[in-house]
Amino acid sequence: MSLLVFVLAGLACCWALGTTEMHSKVPGAPARGGKSAVRRFGIATEGVDPGAVASVPLLLDLLGTSLDAGLTVQGALRVVAAVAEQQVQGCLLRVVAGLEIGASWNNAWEGNLAHPDVVGIHEALSFAALTGASAAPLLYAQARQGRTAAGRAAERRAATLGVKLVLPLGLCALPAFIALGIVPVVLAMVPAF
Repeated sequence: MSLLVFVLAGLACCWALGTTEMHSKVPGAPARGGKSAVRRFGIATEGVDPGAVASVPLLLDLLGTSLDAGLTVQGALRVVAAVAEQQVQGCLLRVVAGLEIGASWNNAWEGNLAHPDVVGIHEALSFAALTGASAAPLLYAQARQGRTAAGRAAERRAATLGVKLVLPLGLCALPAFIALGIVPVVLAMVPAF
């Protein structure tokens, strides 16, 4: 009986965790088991540098710090590309090469916006690059906004997980309560023959 309860509880927990992971996909994130697992849990897999930065808010902070230190936009993008994950690094280096040969801002980014992280960096830099405004405060604000959004998304996923775990926990606790609480009382009330 208890073995059946444990098996059912394990299956229910697997079901709850599996459906939570499927419904908590970030728009534009790769499919389950891809780089999102690397990003979320820091797992090193083939072809992925475990020391590479994959967090857009952190990359934006690095860009802002580089610009505050006096680097040009191209220099800051090159520094950030050096620590970014491989796909982002390739896109940023192509943008830097385009800017250095004299391409316009939009032409340099054209064709390099396939990766969602690069799109985030482009959006954060575009206003400052096109208007001449100071980019660092905008980058820091965008990074804070990204962290806040990620925190809220994590809280929503945690709240849904709590709701989905009610059924498995109920399936585990109810048989145990019946076996340990009700059955002994009923047996004690039955007259001995």
